Amino acid sequence: MKREIYLKEIIEELSILKSKIELSSKVNLLDINLISEYHIQEILNVVFDLKLINSNLQNKNAKAIDLQDEINCLAVQVTSNYRKIKVQDTLNKFFEETLENKFSTLLIFILGKKQLKYQNLVIKEGFNFNPDEHIFDFSKLISKLKTLPINKIEKIRNILKRDRIHVQSRIGTKSIFKSKQIIRKKIITNLINVQDVNIATISYYDPSYKFIYEDLIIRSIVDKSYPNFDDEKTGERGDWYKVFSHDLNEHYLEVETFYNVEIVYDNKGIWNYLNERNKENLPKDLNIGNFRVLQRIALEDIVEIDMNYEDPMIFVQFKNHQAYFEEIPFIRGYFNNTKDCRTVAYFELKNQNINL
Repeated sequence: MKREIYLKEIIEELSILKSKIELSSKVNLLDINLISEYHIQEILNVVFDLKLINSNLQNKNAKAIDLQDEINCLAVQVTSNYRKIKVQDTLNKFFEETLENKFSTLLIFILGKKQLKYQNLVIKEGFNFNPDEHIFDFSKLISKLKTLPINKIEKIRNILKRDRIHVQSRIGTKSIFKSKQIIRKKIITNLINVQDVNIATISYYDPSYKFIYEDLIIRSIVDKSYPNFDDEKTGERGDWYKVFSHDLNEHYLEVETFYNVEIVYDNKGIWNYLNERNKENLPKDLNIGNFRVLQRIALEDIVEIDMNYEDPMIFVQFKNHQAYFEEIPFIRGYFNNTKDCRTVAYFELKNQNINL
């Protein structure tokens, strides 16, 4: 049972890593790739009982390879570029540095998914390099993991989970800022109408007015159940759901859920959920309302926006099976004319009093 749980967690962690690498590589944020070298170094050491170290410690080799094990005569190139031209470039540099005299095996590890075939590679005569055997990607790694003893699988799972806790601080605030801006630009380009001259006025009162699409699908990057509600293998609810578009902030996307909540609140905006309390026993100075709910999804947790579905698909890095970091009741705004309008009223968490 533990084996299945650990393997599932490893697959989820690799999926998250793969998505971050792809997004970062598109804008040349290569620091996430450097971090991933250490993931692969530790993982390969466990899988194959190697003693890989980072080749930057040996400057003369850093140009051609990323990791090396001089005891087992094995070198590794780690890259997010899966194309044949990158593989050939690695081989060329490897032979130019005459590293075949020092390392009998060269592995190329693709951070993501490799090509199906790498044909007609130019390989120095006498050196054994088989693309099917010596080019790895995440899928091939997972296949290899399935045959390992449980103690090694647990080690790899712990490596990935440990590193993800710290990866955000290690890649730096500049990279986080850039990735957020990329996603924000994608949302504006694909989901928001900037042509309508009435948008500025109306969306001040009702932010959802500026969205081209009313319905959105929020989906985990590791979800495999869509379009079914339940996962066929586990029987559990799939990690995807439909929402209404609402607003875009500098730091998060707001979406409206399909359900309501009852809350109590005073004239200063202090509030709490009604829960199971009897309405008749509440103080008379409190108001009771049944309101819609907003979810706020951090831009740094949004991995991709796919427009190739009936409704736009927002792929998100779920945390504890949740896409959002904050969920609050709200009163929707509207604009009919300058005399008949109302701005959105948010019941922010900072104003929630659990004793109310």
